[in-house]
Amino acid sequence: MNFRSSRSLRTALVASAAAGAMLLTACGGSDTAATSTSSSSSTSAAMSSAESPAASAGTGTEASGTGSAAESSAGTLTSAATATTAAPAELEAAKAGLVDSSKLKVCTSLPYAPFEYSDLDGKVVGFDMDMMDLVATELGVTREVVDTDFTGIQSGQAMGSSVCDIAAAAMTITPERQAAITFSDPYYAATQALLVPADSTITDLSGLSGKTLAAQAGTTGKIYGDANAAKYGYTVVEYTNITEVEAAVQTGTAQAGIHDDGPLFEYVKTNPAFKVATTFETGEQYGFGMKLGNTDLAAVVNAVIKKAVDDGTYDTVKAKWFPVG
Repeated sequence: MNFRSSRSLRTALVASAAAGAMLLTACGGSDTAATSTSSSSSTSAAMSSAESPAASAGTGTEASGTGSAAESSAGTLTSAATATTAAPAELEAAKAGLVDSSKLKVCTSLPYAPFEYSDLDGKVVGFDMDMMDLVATELGVTREVVDTDFTGIQSGQAMGSSVCDIAAAAMTITPERQAAITFSDPYYAATQALLVPADSTITDLSGLSGKTLAAQAGTTGKIYGDANAAKYGYTVVEYTNITEVEAAVQTGTAQAGIHDDGPLFEYVKTNPAFKVATTFETGEQYGFGMKLGNTDLAAVVNAVIKKAVDDGTYDTVKAKWFPVG
């Protein structure tokens, strides 16, 4: 698999975070600086990185949901996952701030494989969910998934109104979102990709002149597509979720679709009638999102991410959902 997003987290956790800041470079030319709101930079400071990815202005994540909830036991991953990583005081404060002291309520927006989706048994699984299981285990609670519309997640409303404690929704850290959400340290590096039919001659945005590009509302793909529309002479059509973007390309309503690379590579694996024509090096970084000011939970999440990277659990999770070859 040609996943740029399967790079080591040591690349995603850039050296600049040691100073408590993350640089987000806007696609299409301009640069935008974003100050990290996470309560600890220890994870990033501990990592050594030969590459410092920059992120596009925008977001990249998934479909709107129905507001239903599904619960699973925490601790899907057991390798070194039960040892305490956060300070006792941090754990107590984070647990005291949970919506329900017995659960970690996780907002996401389904489906968005391989980050979050329902398996054949109806259980919500995926890369993000395994990471949330590690956090839930650390807190000594179970994980409950709340499937909700992504617009409410990325605006911070879902966490702010106590629908959930944390968002795990393949959500890019952006300056706009940092104004409404307390983010964890970056846990995943991603970029944008262009979906086209397998027999299409379109290789990049320049091939879309006079044509239509499908994009999901509220995502970095939509923002990137809008930013380049005038330059390349195409029209962007907005859809509610990623499945509608894929359907638009399938039916020919749109000649291409833009979205985060991970789910599009996952899609073409099982849909050979389509291909990823190209990727755009936007350098986006995903973070888990909490209610603005919830630094207690952020401290625990950051400690869990750091420990998972240090002891190899992160690489195990990554290989499970993004196999190489």
